[in-house]
Amino acid sequence: MSMLDEIEKLMQSVGTSYNYRIVNLGGKSVYIEGIKSVIFLSIDEMQFQLKESSLSIIGKQLSIKYLDKNSAVITGGIITVGVK
Repeated sequence: MSMLDEIEKLMQSVGTSYNYRIVNLGGKSVYIEGIKSVIFLSIDEMQFQLKESSLSIIGKQLSIKYLDKNSAVITGGIITVGVK
C-alpha cells in the first residue's frame, strides 16, 4: 500500500473522504490524482477539472511529464497549487 493510501485510510477512519490527491514535491514537481479533464495548458499555468472543483498550477517552465485519464505529473518551477 502506498503512503497516500495509508493517509487516506487514516482520514477515512475519522469520516473524511477525498475526490483527488495532490503532492507537491519540493516545488519542482506536482503529482495529481483525480483529474477528469484538462481545462487549460501553457508554460506558466495549467488547469485541470476535478470531480467537484478545479485545480490550478502556476509556475515557470511547466511541463507535463506524465498524463493519463486520471493522473498527471507536472514539472517546472512550481509557484502555487490551488483548488477552487
